[in-house]
Amino acid sequence: MSKSKNKRLEIVRSILNENKIHSQVELKERLKECNVKISQSTLSRDLKELGYIRAPIGDGTYRIIKVEGGEERLDLLFRLGLVELYHVNNIIVIKTKTGNAQAVCTAIDHARIDGIAGTLAGDDTIFALATNKAVANRVVAELKKYIG
Repeated sequence: MSKSKNKRLEIVRSILNENKIHSQVELKERLKECNVKISQSTLSRDLKELGYIRAPIGDGTYRIIKVEGGEERLDLLFRLGLVELYHVNNIIVIKTKTGNAQAVCTAIDHARIDGIAGTLAGDDTIFALATNKAVANRVVAELKKYIG
């Protein structure tokens, strides 16, 4: 990794740790104030690399937050985002509130749920590929406890 990228990641991390940032546009403005020029696509890659996502915070707004593997963070993301769950054979279909699929999908990925081979998210739908139908059954039953 280049020195300039390391420095940029350090600045991004610092801004996010010290401020409540609600969007990449806002973060990009803060970076500009620190004399860091960055494209939207590079900023998105940096956030992903650092483990940050834009997630709902419960009052209809969003914030860029660090996704931790902890149960509390997963619980919050799932409770705020899950709407419906079912599976077709070994494919799990997860419906979320509009705009929440990426955050919930990232939480699922970070949870490293046993038997999930991979995930794919759109705006309000996630497809999770289970290794078999029995695993899909188990995961759906496990995640249904989060639907409010």
